[in-house]
Amino acid sequence: MIKRIPPLALVLSVFFSPCLRAAPEDVSDLKVDALLEEIAGIEEQQKASKTKERAALIAAIKAARVSGTAAANFYEKAVEAVQFQGRKDKAAAYVDWKKANADFLRSREMQEALLLHLRYLQMALERRDMENPETMVPAVLDYVNSLVAADKVFAGQAKPPDEQKNLLVQPLGQSIFVQWLQLGPWLAGEKIWEPKPGDVAGILEKNVRGLLREKKDPLLLQTWDLQLKIEADRITEGRSQHAIDTFNTLTRPRLLFRRAQDMVVVGQPNRGAVEMVALVRSNPSHPDFSAWLSAVRELLTKASGQTAPQ
Repeated sequence: MIKRIPPLALVLSVFFSPCLRAAPEDVSDLKVDALLEEIAGIEEQQKASKTKERAALIAAIKAARVSGTAAANFYEKAVEAVQFQGRKDKAAAYVDWKKANADFLRSREMQEALLLHLRYLQMALERRDMENPETMVPAVLDYVNSLVAADKVFAGQAKPPDEQKNLLVQPLGQSIFVQWLQLGPWLAGEKIWEPKPGDVAGILEKNVRGLLREKKDPLLLQTWDLQLKIEADRITEGRSQHAIDTFNTLTRPRLLFRRAQDMVVVGQPNRGAVEMVALVRSNPSHPDFSAWLSAVRELLTKASGQTAPQ
């Protein structure tokens, strides 16, 4: 005998009918103005709370930058919170870690890396939503000079420990301080801010040149001079002939061409064109030759009022 399957509606009524209730009627009088005023107040409170929280985070980082020792102590707290929190043997394991790394944390190299990292992190927090970001350009350039000066501090290390190296080569998003204090949402975006604290070229391009190009500021050309000097000095100190040759034949002409393009931006198109042509003339085997040729031809054609050949 085949059993009949009851209709779905009957099954649902058996299981759910005790719970069914009539839908409540809609509110008859919605006080729109009062509700809008209320949510506007909530929004303002939230903004004020976020501003206060951000200021407190920046103050904590600024306090950790007063000395190498303060920076190292701040780092210890971050490590304890991120790497040891939740472990059953947390206290003993953390004490063992501190003992094993005591000399390293007191070293001049580690403390210098920490101070640079925290300084850059503070600027990244300040840069987000800044109304006049161009005012930060001098501070960024000063940071770049400090970063380069620190090369002498690190010069004696044959192989820096990963914990120290990562402070300058890893993006801020991976920073132990960012993880500890949950700073991710407070950081300036990567479109306007170089995420790696030790990337001189990226810092100059993203943090500085974008702003200077908008203002057509002649300081833009000086940033290229600074980068050329920094990279040349670092290559020379490395004493690798191959690296020196690569810089002279590939890197230096590439940077000079980009500098010449920015001459056009700051209102020196003729001078820029002359320097571009000189680079094309003297570097016919450069891998960027075709791109350079197109850029120069477009600039010269525009200057003559003609249509660029396709």
